[in-house]
Amino acid sequence: MTAPALIRRVRFDDLSTRELHALLWMRQRVLIVEQASPYPDLDGRDPEALHLIASRPGDDAPLGCARVFGPDSAKGGTTAFGRLAVLPSERKTGLGRALVADSLACLAERWPDHDVVIGAQLYLERFYGGFGFVRDSDVYDDVGIPHIDMRLRR
Repeated sequence: MTAPALIRRVRFDDLSTRELHALLWMRQRVLIVEQASPYPDLDGRDPEALHLIASRPGDDAPLGCARVFGPDSAKGGTTAFGRLAVLPSERKTGLGRALVADSLACLAERWPDHDVVIGAQLYLERFYGGFGFVRDSDVYDDVGIPHIDMRLRR
């Protein structure tokens, strides 16, 4: 039986070059190649994010990840998480749910009074709804994939 994945919270400056490379490789594989979505994943926001990285004990290879962001004054002081990705081999294991739960726990620990706003692929509306998120926008196109904004009120 395979050991369950552990989620680490890592600041950008604390990532080794190898860890950063592995993380960016995984995000590219899932978010760009698999989804056939050519967008600039390297958006300049990685240095300001707290990175959640799921891996097996004793193995730093990422199986899943997310980025967490503190209050954004340009967006009414809301917090956010994004770039949530899980390798195909780890889907249907609960890892995606664990990453969302840890993202929300991290935000609640640091900024408990701030709403959380995310941009979600439309087909994941019910998934995020299970965490208390509600639709907060009309459907919009994000590099060929229907998205909606969703909000979790605190």
